[in-house]
Amino acid sequence: MSLLIVRCPLKPFSGSGSPGDSAREWSELNCAERFEWCLVEGDDATLETGAFESGIGTTESMPYADEVLVLLPTIDVRLIEAKVPLANAKKLQQILPNLIEEYVLTGAQLLAVQAMPPMPGRPALQRVIALIDRAWFAWLTKQLESLISQRVRLIPECLLLAIPDSGNVSDVPSIAYQRVEQALILTRRTGLQLGVAWVERADDHDGDSITLPKVLQDSSAVELSWSWLAPSAKQFLKDNASSKSANYSLNLLPKTFRREAGKGLSNLSNYLKRKRVDGNQVVSASATWIDPAIWRQSAQWSKYLIVSIVAGYLLHLGWLVVDNWRWGNQIEVLAAQSLTPVSITKFNQEKAQDKLQDKAIGISSSSGNSVITAFTKQVTQDQRRQGLVSDADFAPMAAKLQQLKTAFGPEVLQKLDYDGYAINFEFKPGALKGSNQQASAEVMQKARLLGLMVKALSANRYRLEPYSGLGQ
Repeated sequence: MSLLIVRCPLKPFSGSGSPGDSAREWSELNCAERFEWCLVEGDDATLETGAFESGIGTTESMPYADEVLVLLPTIDVRLIEAKVPLANAKKLQQILPNLIEEYVLTGAQLLAVQAMPPMPGRPALQRVIALIDRAWFAWLTKQLESLISQRVRLIPECLLLAIPDSGNVSDVPSIAYQRVEQALILTRRTGLQLGVAWVERADDHDGDSITLPKVLQDSSAVELSWSWLAPSAKQFLKDNASSKSANYSLNLLPKTFRREAGKGLSNLSNYLKRKRVDGNQVVSASATWIDPAIWRQSAQWSKYLIVSIVAGYLLHLGWLVVDNWRWGNQIEVLAAQSLTPVSITKFNQEKAQDKLQDKAIGISSSSGNSVITAFTKQVTQDQRRQGLVSDADFAPMAAKLQQLKTAFGPEVLQKLDYDGYAINFEFKPGALKGSNQQASAEVMQKARLLGLMVKALSANRYRLEPYSGLGQ
């Protein structure tokens, strides 16, 4: 996995006019060409040997990486700890400008205000707020959109330092310094998400060594160079890889980052066109489409699409099962409410008989249709009293049995008995192959394919019900 570490340029001390004038002045100062970068590939052994690429220039000229960690100079961001009310993200953005008025001298409308993620184990109301010049932050965000990566993260560079432990002298640097012309910028980390930076005159620090203020004499300092920044950045990502860590989701980039720009894929294609093969040959335009990095984002969205389709199918299937069960229960309740006392008595008697038959042949038949069966018998008797033809009459039932007989052969039936409602029939011994349970399953399966309802009574004996299995 490749990691690209990018250091943002320092915000010029001039340029305090309108955003348009500031951007024009920064362009004249070539600030876009002052982004420093370092590409780390492979494991930590690369860092130990110092074998990593580095350079300085625009973000468009930087190489591709699986992940990009952008370091914002702490001198350009102010980190304060304040009590923030519990609210959603939209309301929080409306509240934050009012909360920082007591901490700033300028108007809050000139600052980009962000609340960092809550820290585990700390009160939910206690949050760290980051204040950045709005025009400078907008300009930086626009420049970072040209980075060739799908994962870009912006953090204050002070978070790479160790948190000072009072009373203990540690070899881990807690202060970093950077020389800029006639100034010396010192950066110090003061908490899990807090840090400060200040500027001192370089005249007081001659040569390679620097003299720290008296209150910081026990602290160790390190220069902001890639030999220290690269391993510290890798360690920061490693320490915050767990969701329980304080800075797991810390990212100062706005949520609208790259939402409208879409520069990453275009710049990746341009980068692959510039990439050299064997030192001389340039990759062709058609080769860019077979590069896995081109399809990385599309493949990720395809996974989400497949998961969504499968989840939607399972939800729909579950809804159909529940709806079918609810519909069956509703039908049974309505049928039970319509039964006459005579039908209820017959229903209880037949139910007891069915249990005895099921126990005798060792087959558990469905008794869920007993209420429906009792109701259909009652309706059939009412129709016959009125002289109407029903599906339970002998002629329709004989036609159904003829269809089932044709499926097994012309000479398979040995006996049949019509009781005025259904037909009990018996197959000849040996007409069906397999055991009794296998033969019964085969008969009921073929009957179901023909739209018939057949119940097993005993070995080779079955019952053909009318109305094609109403209630199944």
